[in-house]
Amino acid sequence: MRVLVADTLHPKGLDRMKEGGCDVHCDPSLKDESLLAALDGADWDALVVRSTRVSGAMIGACNLGLIVRAGAGVNTIDVAAASAAGIYVANCPGKNGLAVAELAIGLLVSLDRRIPDAVSQLRAGQWNKKEFSQARGLAGRTLAIVGAGQIGRAVAQRARGLDMEVWGWDISPFAKQALEDMGAHFTDDLMGMLSRADAVSIHLPATPQTTGLANREFFEAMKDGAYFINTSRKELVDEEALLWALETKDMRAGIDVFEGEVSGGTGQVTSRLLDSAQVWATPHIGASTDQAQEAVADEAARLVLQFNATGSVQSVNLSNGVTSGPQLVVRHRNQVGVLSTVFSELSQEGINIGNTENIVFSGGEACIARISISDGVSAQVLDRIRAAHEGILHVQLSSPGT
Repeated sequence: MRVLVADTLHPKGLDRMKEGGCDVHCDPSLKDESLLAALDGADWDALVVRSTRVSGAMIGACNLGLIVRAGAGVNTIDVAAASAAGIYVANCPGKNGLAVAELAIGLLVSLDRRIPDAVSQLRAGQWNKKEFSQARGLAGRTLAIVGAGQIGRAVAQRARGLDMEVWGWDISPFAKQALEDMGAHFTDDLMGMLSRADAVSIHLPATPQTTGLANREFFEAMKDGAYFINTSRKELVDEEALLWALETKDMRAGIDVFEGEVSGGTGQVTSRLLDSAQVWATPHIGASTDQAQEAVADEAARLVLQFNATGSVQSVNLSNGVTSGPQLVVRHRNQVGVLSTVFSELSQEGINIGNTENIVFSGGEACIARISISDGVSAQVLDRIRAAHEGILHVQLSSPGT
């Protein structure tokens, strides 16, 4: 199995793939046109990326079976194009969560104590204790967490260690118990939570539903002078609205993601947010600790090796298995040609096949196949399927909900 790694990946992940029998080529310089050229017509089986974008043109240029995002979000990959080509897209959620949570807390403390500014002035030979002694302190303050998934809860746990009062909002009700178990609170009233908070930290994936969530209304709901932290996705924030809040509400922002980021490790960056003295920013380093990168690389390697061994892998672009159409249930002998006969009969009727599951009973003599089909079949067709092969024991047409 040939694997192209088009980003920097921890050596332990590369070694694990090689030890598993993969032919691994790692070239972190591949980006945009150079990556397209490397993929074009080549016989790569899997592609592993971190921040490198994978376009529809790249996907169409080769015959990949798997794309692994060595991280959580897959917004840098054209998932629709991969799905149309029958290519698995897998990710490594949760493996870098603690690193992101640590940075969020670091930004929170920096916003309050203005640590980067104090260090910068000292390095320039300026002693300004009078100015930098002015800080509010975090103990007893209220932190609002927008998105109480794994990373959001990790931030909540660390904020509780700072004796902050923590509130969390999430669309999932499962977050409630986890937050309450650590002494935090859960609410389904996002705007009400924002209005009470001294600091807000956002931890959500970039989806059509979350894009632009932090908009003018969001920032209008926040307190004057509050702190805003984003270590998740730049797409979540309307930057014009954030600039308005910084200028008119005396807010401070700690950001690790923003418009204008450089895709590589170094380069020149421009952003209106970076021009604001109210912004403390880092260059998208939330997941960049040795611990996190080793864990992510190990998971990426596991996914590649699983695909190599089984031809399948848990991915983000498979249907959930729930079908709205009819389902054909076939109980049959475990014999060669039974299912191909069923499929042939369905094909003659112009019926397409969706998700198919074939379960073998203990002893290996009999099976039951559940076949999602595009249209219903008549009683005559069912009779014809029953009679088409001696190994077919029973045929039943089920509808959703039955």
